[in-house]
Amino acid sequence: MIEKLQAHYGFSRMPFGRDLAPGMLHRHASHNEAVARITWCISERSIGVVTGEVGAGKTVSVRTVLHGIDPSKHTVIYLPNPMIGVRGIHEAIVTAFGQQPSHLGSRLTAQTGLALAAEREERGRTPSSSWTKPTCSPTNSSKPSGC
Repeated sequence: MIEKLQAHYGFSRMPFGRDLAPGMLHRHASHNEAVARITWCISERSIGVVTGEVGAGKTVSVRTVLHGIDPSKHTVIYLPNPMIGVRGIHEAIVTAFGQQPSHLGSRLTAQTGLALAAEREERGRTPSSSWTKPTCSPTNSSKPSGC
């Protein structure tokens, strides 16, 4: 069935799907705004949450940003399950940096901090100068709201 549709419309490949390169995707104002906000969160070392209706372009926006970041400066940790909780996030961070997560919550929190500090040092950034508390508010016009 799919092959017939592709042949009928002259497509050499499916025009929709997760395997499309970011440059092949349709960009519109909302997409550009999402990309700018995600990029800002990365540059400010803050945490952002991407939300929206199914099909709104959340994944496309994130993929676009990830395509353009320097992997020698950033480690991407993909968390596909939104229900993992804080412990799950800590476990994913520790695991991403090649360690076995502690089974004790208080030790896991400390282990996560140490893993992040070691990663920053390894990439040539000192822990004391690389982290700033994120500030994101809609009243500060120099920063995008919604991060």
